Amino acid sequence: MQTLQRRSGSGLVTLPKKGLERDDVLTEDGEIPEQQNLVVDRLGRRVYLVRLVDDARVPDAEETEVVERLAAQRLLQQDAFEQGSAAD
Repeated sequence: MQTLQRRSGSGLVTLPKKGLERDDVLTEDGEIPEQQNLVVDRLGRRVYLVRLVDDARVPDAEETEVVERLAAQRLLQQDAFEQGSAAD
């Protein structure tokens, strides 16, 4: 678990280096790049989305594994609910 830190009036949180390594964000010598742009979006109460910009392209949230999984779960839940409410 991370701790929210304060810097220049804003909240600051760090990204684990192992995650950055898995996502091929680190330089060839295993260091964090000097200039890595990020986009932070507030999705809702206490929920934020952090995306690392790659070659001036912001990854689409809809194309992430977690969003696809949540959408599939929602579809399955709706399908199960509709099937369970049908009269025999």
